[in-house]
Amino acid sequence: MCIFDWLGVTLGGSNEEIASILIDYVEEMGGKNQATIIGKGIKTNVLLATLANGCISHALDFDDSHSASFIHPSVCLAPAVIAVGERMKVSGKELITAFAIGFEIASRIGLAAGAGHYQHGWHATSTIGRFAAVAGTAKLLNLKVSETINAFGIAGTQISGLREVFGTMSKPFNAGKSAMDGVLSVHLAKRGFDSSEKIFEGRYGIARVLAPNADVKQLLTGLGKDYQIVNVGFKRYASALATHSTIEAIKEIKDKACLSVEDVYKINIELGKLPLSVIDNKEPKRVLEAKFSIYHCAALAFIEGSAGQRMFTREKLNDPKLCDFRKKVELALNPDFSMFETKVTLTTTDGRHFERYIPCPKGSPENPITFEEMKQKFKGLVYPILSRENARRIYYKIKGLEDVSDIGELTEICIS
Repeated sequence: MCIFDWLGVTLGGSNEEIASILIDYVEEMGGKNQATIIGKGIKTNVLLATLANGCISHALDFDDSHSASFIHPSVCLAPAVIAVGERMKVSGKELITAFAIGFEIASRIGLAAGAGHYQHGWHATSTIGRFAAVAGTAKLLNLKVSETINAFGIAGTQISGLREVFGTMSKPFNAGKSAMDGVLSVHLAKRGFDSSEKIFEGRYGIARVLAPNADVKQLLTGLGKDYQIVNVGFKRYASALATHSTIEAIKEIKDKACLSVEDVYKINIELGKLPLSVIDNKEPKRVLEAKFSIYHCAALAFIEGSAGQRMFTREKLNDPKLCDFRKKVELALNPDFSMFETKVTLTTTDGRHFERYIPCPKGSPENPITFEEMKQKFKGLVYPILSRENARRIYYKIKGLEDVSDIGELTEICIS
């Protein structure tokens, strides 16, 4: 499911402006033809392929998440293990193993770092997600224990990624760069490049410098039994996850009450502190900023009935009807709400009130989507990019991934 979803959002993002910029750079720099840039049919060296695929896969902000660790795991992990795996001609089983290990390691580091790391302004997908790339790549390259420890240290000292850049191309760049840093760290460590053996717990390590309230017990408690990958969440909308409950609530209210735009006087949205801090952008100026504006997402949900990737355009951003509707939206902090709890109250011009409470959005671990629903999301993402025949072939390759002898069989059909 994670790899299937990642391929879909990467193919869907391959026509975004960030992809064009990256391809232009890759073609100028050149490099050995080691790994495929998904959706483009271009091969380059492993590092540049990892960077490009990581950035492109996060461009739509439509990829999976592990909310307890505040990271989008697959956009840092899949680009690394697929690029390295393609070069090494690994099997589907080997890819699945490396992916599962990378997911587990990064999510546990994120759990240990805790909410304080993210609340302080760090983009955890970048700072923490890089260790998924390290762990998965280290498994594929069969690193020794000492080499793996050095790889973690090399990746740790390169940590970067700030929430300040949300709404710009630098947010997906954070994901791509962390994936690339992970791959680079593993290859250097395998060649004898060393680093601190205490990058997490040392005097000036990650815990003390970047996550002072870290709970180190989260790293090992239940390791090998309580797998975090089963707690993955998949997005149904191409916007910040904190907007999804609101989108669902507004769509349900509108459909049930059969309301028109003219009927709406105001919409009050109650959110917890952390999600409110991410999506409180009243007047987004860039298309990417609109994905982090609860006001714009609420307007899309009511007027367009959707918040898919094709809804986030310059035309929609400046649409007078959407701009006017954004002014009807009000936010309120509910300190008792957990991460994605949302309460929406719609008041009509004639004084009626409609309420909808969403504890967690569809696609979350508590309210999961099916493989068939994932297939529909995949179709919506790739049909403008791929032929239906190629899309069908990818679907069956994913369903039988453990029987694929060389994952190059998968990457070679991920082109337009």
